[in-house]
Amino acid sequence: MKPIIAIIFLILLITSSLFALNIITTINPYYLLLKEITAETDNVTLLIEPGQNPHIYSPNVEDIRKLSSTDLIVANGFELESFLTEKLDWLERSGKRVIFVSSYVDKVLRSSSDSTPNEDHINPHIWLGISLLTKYIIPGLTKDLMKIEPSKANLYTENAEKLIDNLKEIYKNLSEYFLPFAGKKILMSHPSFYYFFRDFGIGTVSLFEGHGDEPTISELKDIIKAAKSGEYIAAFGEYQQNNKSIEIVVREAGIAKSELDPLGIGRKDFKDFLNWNITRIMEVINVH
Repeated sequence: MKPIIAIIFLILLITSSLFALNIITTINPYYLLLKEITAETDNVTLLIEPGQNPHIYSPNVEDIRKLSSTDLIVANGFELESFLTEKLDWLERSGKRVIFVSSYVDKVLRSSSDSTPNEDHINPHIWLGISLLTKYIIPGLTKDLMKIEPSKANLYTENAEKLIDNLKEIYKNLSEYFLPFAGKKILMSHPSFYYFFRDFGIGTVSLFEGHGDEPTISELKDIIKAAKSGEYIAAFGEYQQNNKSIEIVVREAGIAKSELDPLGIGRKDFKDFLNWNITRIMEVINVH
């Protein structure tokens, strides 16, 4: 057998011997992460499309069938998928492998004095904190995948390390860029980017936390007053949220505004997802 043919045969033999996991992620950011960590040697599919709001997503019969038949479910936790929580808990009790990414950061966030004003409710948008991703989330996912499919441990580890290195480079560049804005505040329609901005010492004020808790007229007046006084350097709505309230503030106060996408509509990988939002943020902050 010719050397090149022998090499190709060996690669095919090794690849075919690796078991392909069937993985379902509830939201797109984890779909993007796992596609990279597994190098698509596992079958990763997405449950909730990135144009949908996971806070109010309700599963249909086909969703339940998919969740019941897959090898592994990766969910965010921290009540992000509130209408799925009961079903996911039941599946886990029934023996289904369910990873709640929140388990990787629960302890560190609860011990952090500025993680949340309410210890019973932790901000669930953990996938947008670069430091949380590199220190806890990606290593946690990789470790759990290795436990389930140890034959691909090297592949998972190498891809995770590349992903972490890319994110650390983004973090380093952003730390320099955002340094002049440390201590400033940004107005958000929804607190999805809380952990992202917290990494760089930038505070966020959100008009509402969940679904249906938009600010009252009195609260809006106070926010507009604060915006007019220069309290916020920028304002951001989100594609998956109702942005009516923040549009009112922007119109009345005249502050720079754009829309961010915490779930990555149409993004090809996680770096592309982050960079798309970073570009929107820089465009608006540069106006300040």
